[in-house]
Amino acid sequence: MAVAESSPDRPGLERTGPTDEQVEIEPWHAVWSESGSWPGQPERHGELRRRIAAEIGERVYIARSANVVCESLSIGDRSYIAAGCQLRDRIRIGQDCSINPHTTMAGAVTIGNGVRVSSHAALYGFNHVFADLDTPIWLQGLVEEGIVIEDDVWVGTHVVVCDGVTVGAHSVLAAGAVVTRDVPAYSVVGGVPARVLRDRRDAAPARRTAHDPLARLDDRVRAQWADVVERCRVKHPLDTYVDAPGAPLTQRAVCDAVEIAAACGGMTGLQESIGADALVDRLQRTQDPLTGLFLDPAEGCPDDPLQWQLGKEFHHYGVLSVGYALECLGVAPAGPVRCVEDLPDQDLLVRLDGLPWRELAWPAGAWVDFWGTAVYLNRRHHASTKGLETLLGWLHTRLDRRTGMWGGAHPDWGWLMPVNGFYRLTRGTYAQFGLPLPEPEASIDTVVAHCRDNGWFAERNRTACNVLDVVHPLWLAAKQTDYRRPELRTQLAALLARTTEHWVDGEGFAFEDGGQTGLQGSEMWLSIVYLLADYVGETSGLGWRPRGVHRLPPAASLAVDLSGSS
Repeated sequence: MAVAESSPDRPGLERTGPTDEQVEIEPWHAVWSESGSWPGQPERHGELRRRIAAEIGERVYIARSANVVCESLSIGDRSYIAAGCQLRDRIRIGQDCSINPHTTMAGAVTIGNGVRVSSHAALYGFNHVFADLDTPIWLQGLVEEGIVIEDDVWVGTHVVVCDGVTVGAHSVLAAGAVVTRDVPAYSVVGGVPARVLRDRRDAAPARRTAHDPLARLDDRVRAQWADVVERCRVKHPLDTYVDAPGAPLTQRAVCDAVEIAAACGGMTGLQESIGADALVDRLQRTQDPLTGLFLDPAEGCPDDPLQWQLGKEFHHYGVLSVGYALECLGVAPAGPVRCVEDLPDQDLLVRLDGLPWRELAWPAGAWVDFWGTAVYLNRRHHASTKGLETLLGWLHTRLDRRTGMWGGAHPDWGWLMPVNGFYRLTRGTYAQFGLPLPEPEASIDTVVAHCRDNGWFAERNRTACNVLDVVHPLWLAAKQTDYRRPELRTQLAALLARTTEHWVDGEGFAFEDGGQTGLQGSEMWLSIVYLLADYVGETSGLGWRPRGVHRLPPAASLAVDLSGSS
């Protein structure tokens, strides 16, 4: 069998005629061979597909001596699992990953693209309960938060990654490290327990990019984000945050401050300035114990907590803003979202049918976003077994497959409502749970038509919502297809360059042109810029990464089971 002259794992290495035993230990010989396969691999893949409905990409090698006893398994293109590996439970592996000999993965483990896992590493996405001193540990059960390894991470030999850990993109876990807490992007960590040794960007040469405006914005954000947040801090009657100087107190402003600090790697400073315990307590106390909704003091609780009302959706949005902000702070909501947890499936169908899909698909999609996020939070933090199968079934039967949308164009508004509703709906379901869009190419065509109708938001209708609600769908669809990518890359690169020019020194971004700069505008536009940069391949070296509501990796990379079973 002919073998490629070199591979990404062994640049310049030339070998001919590797044996089966060698390929078991060094699978790149098969992955990068001329055919991309190896004798026995089609049968190996077929057996796994039959036994566990495994999803296996192209040019994938799975050693015959690897023990694979998973409940579910997904492996992306050009990835391999070498000899002696032990895989069980629910494992998702992206593209171009190497899982080297004698690695163990168990529980809920999700690995991004381009990840290298060295030999004898152990990733355990579950943990034993041992709080009860009077009961043997083996009788106390398990808890599972899951492990997420983001893109372009190197996991060194004999590294242990513990349950509940997210390893940020472009990080290095030094040999022998025991990783017990989240790792920020671009970190080098080591030790027992592991701690951050340095930021890879500190030692990197000055970044050069084809988008100089992006580099300039990056420098300003790094230097000024803390001032932008501090500008909106008020100390009377509470030590808290408002959206902009002089604005009223809202819970979203506090959450936006948390998300900006988390995105820019400054959570410690924010917690020290206002008091971590006080901040957590303030957000947790906004949760209504009866409904589980996070209520803004200015809004109150409606008689029907699940009722949709035009202009009064804030009691639903709090599930997103407060729920994710608490996660950024390293804690969970105090209780489940009970109004979602307790609603029978048949009543959910009635609610979905009653949403204003024909005229107001945007708020209808926002309601679905709220529902999906509540399910996620309840499952991750409160042992819920409620799944999304009823909701997803309804969505699949109501989708217009010609347009990829829920809802149609309006004589006056065009595609505004369906496209904006598509963003909110897919954010809380397909994107949040790592599921493929049902009609990505049709969705792209509709979003592009909407962008053209609005001049690509260069001079009209340019608000953070309107731009985010087209950028995220295009970014999400691009995860599945290269359809129209060259055309869109050009348009989105131009939109990226224009957007960088709107930052106001010391104040951040305004939500809309001519408006007041503040926390909401800054958090949303920074997320938009990152999405645009990611689409055109320019995120390398950026000093922030969206967290919370607008984070890019699926929140359900934690392998939340959608079947509704435990």
